[in-house]
Amino acid sequence: MIHKLGFAANDRLLIINADDFGITKGTNEAIFHLFEENSITSASIMIPCSDSNEAMEISNQKGIKNIGIHLTLTSDELNPYTPVFDKRTLNSLITTDGYFHTDVAQLEINADEDEVRIEMESQIRSAILKGIDPTHLDSHAGSLMGLFTGRDFLEVAFDLCEKYGLPFHLPNRILEQPFFNTDQRRLFQKRIASAKDRKILFIDDIVSLPYCLNPIMEYSKMKIRLAEIIKNIKPGITQLTLHPSHITDQLLALTNCYKEREMEYRLLNDIDIKQLINRERINLISWKEIRDLQRSM
Repeated sequence: MIHKLGFAANDRLLIINADDFGITKGTNEAIFHLFEENSITSASIMIPCSDSNEAMEISNQKGIKNIGIHLTLTSDELNPYTPVFDKRTLNSLITTDGYFHTDVAQLEINADEDEVRIEMESQIRSAILKGIDPTHLDSHAGSLMGLFTGRDFLEVAFDLCEKYGLPFHLPNRILEQPFFNTDQRRLFQKRIASAKDRKILFIDDIVSLPYCLNPIMEYSKMKIRLAEIIKNIKPGITQLTLHPSHITDQLLALTNCYKEREMEYRLLNDIDIKQLINRERINLISWKEIRDLQRSM
């Protein structure tokens, strides 16, 4: 795929993606600023979040086109979400309180595949109806990946990738990760082969900073860690996944990991990090180029 994008086989391409777009107003403000400063190349929006409508409205006003869908089927511990689909109750996806499960294993055990499809497509359609032309699909909290019980929903997601002409964020090098067991690797190998048959494009790798550490790593050490990650990026297409945000009362109420989110925002704006990317001759791209290539095939 890399040569079809106009690059050589040994070139290093990097997507800098801001996850959790729409989770708070402070997150939206941080991501808009990062786009304006060319500090990120992509964002993934969580449609069930309370401030996703604002995120999409302002993105349209600012002409931001590089937005994918962070398919959300689970709630965070301090932040419950409800399904976007509202024509009937999707009982298999929710608790007795009406919210998505916080435990991904419970989703894998209980979810009806048709209801998974209905909700995921509702999130995609909601974005499209609000003027967003999605660039890709990915999975919030790995809830589609079958990481806990082995029951995944990737083929359902691939159906939607085919329908809407979208790549999916499942990196090919996931098979090299040492923390996956034999059954998980076998599952991913099967799914990657399926996507290839369907002509759904993947990137090669994903990298990220340590998140929600206790104790929290100080900024200077986190900066060194990010610099090491950048220097060690391999040939091919890699996504750097971060969760940038301003710290607000709203964010404090939603997550205990607010300091890391603010730190990631600062790191993305750090001139030393930007200069390092240039010195390493890393080419910045977005999911939009991959999507457009997939649609042209």
